[in-house]
Amino acid sequence: MKYSMWDTPYQRIRNRSMPWVEVENLSDSTGNLTEFSMTIGDEDYNFTDATYGTFALLSDSTPDVLIQSVVSTGDLLTVTFGNGGLAPGETVRFGIDLAPDDDVEGLFPHPDFRLVLFDMNNMDGNGTEDNSVVTGTFVDPNNNALTESVSTQIADYEVTGNQANYFNQFIRPYGVMEGVDIFGTDVTTTVVPEPSTGVAAILAAVVGAGVLRRRR
Repeated sequence: MKYSMWDTPYQRIRNRSMPWVEVENLSDSTGNLTEFSMTIGDEDYNFTDATYGTFALLSDSTPDVLIQSVVSTGDLLTVTFGNGGLAPGETVRFGIDLAPDDDVEGLFPHPDFRLVLFDMNNMDGNGTEDNSVVTGTFVDPNNNALTESVSTQIADYEVTGNQANYFNQFIRPYGVMEGVDIFGTDVTTTVVPEPSTGVAAILAAVVGAGVLRRRR
């Protein structure tokens, strides 16, 4: 029974290559968020549907959000929201899965998202040039013809403590608590078609580790 309660080393590795993405249209926004996209960052890897059967698996924690379509070219993931998009104050969470490209040899098969979407602690020494770019497309709910897309690049976030030591083949020991890393990015857009009208919206995209386990 004790062994069956433990998570396996393989599962600890997989959790790091299957993060959850939280996208929120903040409450002070005046536009609906209709589409969210992100690039892979490190192009030696890709978004895959091998595990989930889809490139973006809707979380049970946001069941009322309609994901109208999910499209991936491997290096670009695009999620379109139905029912007019995410209204101000609404949030959606979905899981993604990362894998190495078939034509690149020698890569770890279940890459840590902190090395693919960005480089924690700037481990590659190249700055943010190969980090993921997230884009939100907003629409004025009173005028569907009025849309605006805005993008921002994910930073090289600092990861401290033991969590920076466990990635890819460096497996977290069972006796060490699994942390939940949350990395946030904000983008802001303002559309002003004429002096009397406008739409301003803010997108917060958060990439976090998928599992929190409590242990003695």
